[in-house]
Amino acid sequence: MKRHPGVHTRVWRLLPYVLALIPLLASGSNLAAPASPPPTSSAKPGAQRLPPPGCPDCEPEEPICDPEICDGFDNDCDGLVDEGVTRTIYRDADGDGHGAGAPVQGCVDHGWVTNNTDCNDANPAVWQAGRFYRDADGDGFGNPNQWQDSCGAPAGHVANATDCNDADATVKPGAIKSCGIGACATTVQACVNGVEQACIPKPATAELCDRIDNNCNGVVDDLPPINCGTGYCQRTVPACIDFCVAEETQPGKPPVIVCEWIANSCTPGQPRAETCNNIDDNCNGTVDDGVMTTYYADQDGDGYGAGAPIGMACTVPGGAAPNALDCNDHDFNVNPGVTKQCGVGECQASVPACVNGVEQTCTPRPPSPELCDQLDNDCNGEVDDLTIACGVGECGRTAPACANLCEWVQTSPNRPPVEVCEWGPHGVCTPGAPAPEVCDNGLDENCNGVIDDSTDSAALLTFYRDGDGDGYGASWEATRACRLPATYSRVPGDCDDTRADTKPGAIEVCDGIDNNCTGTPDDGNVCDQSLCQ
Repeated sequence: MKRHPGVHTRVWRLLPYVLALIPLLASGSNLAAPASPPPTSSAKPGAQRLPPPGCPDCEPEEPICDPEICDGFDNDCDGLVDEGVTRTIYRDADGDGHGAGAPVQGCVDHGWVTNNTDCNDANPAVWQAGRFYRDADGDGFGNPNQWQDSCGAPAGHVANATDCNDADATVKPGAIKSCGIGACATTVQACVNGVEQACIPKPATAELCDRIDNNCNGVVDDLPPINCGTGYCQRTVPACIDFCVAEETQPGKPPVIVCEWIANSCTPGQPRAETCNNIDDNCNGTVDDGVMTTYYADQDGDGYGAGAPIGMACTVPGGAAPNALDCNDHDFNVNPGVTKQCGVGECQASVPACVNGVEQTCTPRPPSPELCDQLDNDCNGEVDDLTIACGVGECGRTAPACANLCEWVQTSPNRPPVEVCEWGPHGVCTPGAPAPEVCDNGLDENCNGVIDDSTDSAALLTFYRDGDGDGYGASWEATRACRLPATYSRVPGDCDDTRADTKPGAIEVCDGIDNNCTGTPDDGNVCDQSLCQ
C-alpha cells in the first residue's frame, strides 16, 4: 500500500488529537478553555520506526523528512523537535485573542497567542486598560481632575470626565440651576464646558400693584396699608384693590362688572367736636386739647386736693382730685364738704371744717346745771341724770329725780277725762325696810344711822384679847360685843399674847418655847434635827 509521503505521516500524527476532541465536542465543552502548554517531542535521532498509530498490521513507516515547522514534531528527522521555529507566546485564558502573563517559548496553539496586550485575562469583554474618573456624588459624571487608569471601571468611577461639581449630584451636565423668587427668578445650565455656572437672581424692583412679586420677598403685592388723616379722622386702606366698574358690552344686555387691580387711595374721615376721651376728635393732631381737667394731689383721699396742679387728664387718677380746696390734706375728715362737731348734750357745737382754705377749730358750749327738761344740760353724755336719795344704812335708796307727773283732766263736757302727764322733778324715793342688826359686819341693818349697835345678847359675838397683834387672841381674856373692839380678835388660840411669832400654825424651832401653841415646847423632834445638822 503506497502512501503519499508527508501527508500520510501528518495525518497519522494528528489522529490522536482528533480522537481527543470527539468527547469534548459531544459534551459541549468550551473550546476556548485554557489549553495546555505547547506540545514538545521526546523523539530522538535513530528511534525505532513503528507502525502507524491505529494500524498495527501496517508496515513500519518510512521516515519522511520535511522542513521543520512549529507543530510539536520532528519534521526534518534530525532528532530535534521544533528546533529553530518556536516563538515567544502568551497565555490567552479567556480566548479573546489577547494574552497575558509570563512569556514562554513554544508553538502557537489553542489558548496561546503571540501578544500580551490583555489587562484582564478572566473576562473576554475586557482586554484593554482605560482611564476612569472619580464620580463622588454618583450622578454618572466624573471629575476630570481625579482619575485612574484601570482595566475596567473601579467602584465610584465612570468613563466620562464632564462633571463640574463632583460634590453635588444635582450639578452635572444637562442639569438646570434655578435661583431667585418672584420677578427675580432665573435659570442657567449647571455645567458649561466643564465649568459650574453661578445662578444670579435678577435684581429686585419696587413692589407694585401688579400681582407680581417685584421685590422678590416671596409675597405678591405685599405693600404696607395706606394711612391718612390723624386722630379720629385717621383711616387705613389696603395698598392694592380691585377697581370695578359696570361696562355695557352689548346693546340691550345688562352691564358686565369689569375689575382692574390697581393701587388704592386713602381718604381721611370727617372731624368732630373735641371731647375728653383720649382721642383727637377734631383731628388737629392734639388729643383732648382744651377739654382736660386739671388735678391736684389728694393725699388723704377725701376727694379734695391741695397745693399746685400736678397734671391734666380726662379721668382724674387715683391719689388726685379735680380741685385744690382742702385745708388739711392729711385728715380725711377735714375738707370743705365736712362740718366739724364737738361737745355733747347742750354743749354740742359745729363749724365748717374749712373756710377760705383755713381749717376751723370747734369749741364746745359751756355746760349748765342738769334740769329735768329731757336735755343733757351738764354735758356729761346723760340726759336728766338727776337722782334723789332717801333712807339710811341698809335702808338707803336712790331714784331718778325726773319723772312724769300725770293726772286725769276733763277736757270736754260729756267726754271721759284724759290723762295728762308733765315731765319734771317729780321723782319719788322710797327707803328700804330695816332689819335686825347683824354684829361685826360693818352694816347698819336696823337703819338707825349706827353700824353694829345691836343690844340683843343673842346677837353679840365673843372677841379675844390680841395684845401682840398676831391675829390670834388669848382665850383667857374674852369679852362680848357687837362690834370688834380695838386690840381684839375673833380667833382664839394664842398661847403667848406677848410674842407675835408665837401662835397657832407658826413654825416650831428648838428654843424651849411652844412656838406653834400645841401645848408642847420643841415638839416634832426639832431639837434632834438641829443636833444632826
